[in-house]
Amino acid sequence: MMKANVYSLSHNVVLDAAPNGDVIVETPYNEEWINAIRSVPGRRWDATSKCWVIPGSKSAILVLCHALQDVPVEVKSTQLVERFPEFMQLQSGDEKNALKKLKDTLKMKGYSIKTQKAYMGHAERYLRMLTIPLKNAESHHTHAYLLKLSDESRSSSYVNQAVSALRFWLVTVLGRSDLNQWIRPKRQKKLPVVLSSGEVAKLLKAIQHVKHRTLIALIYSSGLRIGEAVRLTKQDIDPVRKTIHIRQGKGGKDRFTVLSNAAYAMLQNYMETQPIVKYLFPGGKGLDHHLTERSMQHVFVKAMRKAGISKPATVHTLRHSFATHLLENGTDLRYIQELLGHESSKTTEIYTHVSIKDIRRIQSPLDRIGMDDEDQ
Repeated sequence: MMKANVYSLSHNVVLDAAPNGDVIVETPYNEEWINAIRSVPGRRWDATSKCWVIPGSKSAILVLCHALQDVPVEVKSTQLVERFPEFMQLQSGDEKNALKKLKDTLKMKGYSIKTQKAYMGHAERYLRMLTIPLKNAESHHTHAYLLKLSDESRSSSYVNQAVSALRFWLVTVLGRSDLNQWIRPKRQKKLPVVLSSGEVAKLLKAIQHVKHRTLIALIYSSGLRIGEAVRLTKQDIDPVRKTIHIRQGKGGKDRFTVLSNAAYAMLQNYMETQPIVKYLFPGGKGLDHHLTERSMQHVFVKAMRKAGISKPATVHTLRHSFATHLLENGTDLRYIQELLGHESSKTTEIYTHVSIKDIRRIQSPLDRIGMDDEDQ
């Protein structure tokens, strides 16, 4: 008996092209798979060839693809894929096993849930692009996928992530040492968006919900990542030492950051009205589940509109603003690096480029001219 989620190459549904344009479907005896094929309108059983025949119409193919989405499928004919690109969504047993190996390896190596999701997403999208079996893929196929991302105007960081994901999967996990040619795009040198202190104040005033306002205040006042903030517990807050303990942040690292007096006062007021079981900021699923990052992004966008701030900001902008404002107020860059949990000082140094402390001291040459109304 076949183990769950482990597929043998001999246990695939096989699709091939019939001379008259129909699709031939061969399957080992599996009641669930056979019932899936029977759900396709117009299908018929060919007793002579011992196979199913599916009409070569778009509607029938769409139903077939939907029915076989969780079934290991091998498409024998490249022409069939070219005629019906929908078949590219289906995966063979070999491909399903390869994806499972990637998922298991990511978990065993302790990669974050977010990274696991991102790497799995790239692997699945890469498979959907392939018109040949994964085992036959060559370097030019990976290059084509990466080029496609660039053509879609994806950011350089996104494409670099795709390179890391595919290289980890194909080379590290699957042992494809022949795929050794990888081209990374040049990283874009974009400066982070920063809100002014006045804009942060306007943003907080625009949030009426006490829980949401408190969470946003903590993110800004302590330089937290959104994922760290929503997972805070009561035990992470130390009002005596005025610190917040961030447990297993990015890269699986613990760190301490500053606890603002003003933010703690907001937090105390909030906790008086909110029963705390596990997380400080529970979500809609119950007191033992935290708020989702997506819900807080939605809250942030609404607050930005209400406050009349048009900058292209996200919740992460508050972390950039925290670091920039500390730097402008004279905090040493090394301390800011520790508070943010940056492994390299080079990551923190980007805030020296967005700080306007010294820029404001510079007088524009136009202001030195002293133009009066008559000159204008």
